[in-house]
Amino acid sequence: MLNMPQAPNSTAQDRNPLAVEAYEALKAAICSGELQPRERLYETVLGKRLKMSRTPVREALQRLVNEGLAETRPDGACVAALSVKDIRSLEQANRALQSLVAELAATEGSDEDMAKLEKFMAHMESCASGEDIDGWITVDQAMHRHLFQMSGNRWLMRLLVQMEALIARVRHIGIRGPTRMKDATLEHRRLVSAITSRDPEAARRAMHDHLLLVEQNLVQILETFVVPWKGDRL
Repeated sequence: MLNMPQAPNSTAQDRNPLAVEAYEALKAAICSGELQPRERLYETVLGKRLKMSRTPVREALQRLVNEGLAETRPDGACVAALSVKDIRSLEQANRALQSLVAELAATEGSDEDMAKLEKFMAHMESCASGEDIDGWITVDQAMHRHLFQMSGNRWLMRLLVQMEALIARVRHIGIRGPTRMKDATLEHRRLVSAITSRDPEAARRAMHDHLLLVEQNLVQILETFVVPWKGDRL
């Protein structure tokens, strides 16, 4: 079993265990689509659902607003909606940062890091062969988290982990195309080969090209199928 690397704790709210628990539960519900864009987030209702008082829920909601996963309106908080333009902007920023991560990982990663990266790659290839989409998505996130750590730059990691949650809300849509999972696996193999060969320029280019294809594929699906159904904000 491959364990997903954990993001570093970085806020004062981490001192309040209940607020952290509420935040993690609500963040997971938003990223999975259980809580839909524009859905109202009532402190009382969420407190009953999470079996806790309104105070930690209120703190959790404020953290979600700060991270862009929720937004405040005159009548209260709700799950934030994203436009296709928002998604393009997020993907552009993510691509730039992750390209730097790949470059740094190729030069900063230890031999142990490289071996673990190969294990993630083998697991991804196994998921692709077995058409296990959910397993593929899980190992994809774990592999990228591992690369964040390999870069040795904690500021990059913090930015990317925050961005990851925003992108995760729609990223899973793109991988469900007819051949996308197999194509993306080959893109990851090129990336891993460049990093384990300690070729920073090839690693940067492989990550950039992979994430550009991710964006193009995702936006095409959103504009063709999702926007006509849900409107311009998803």
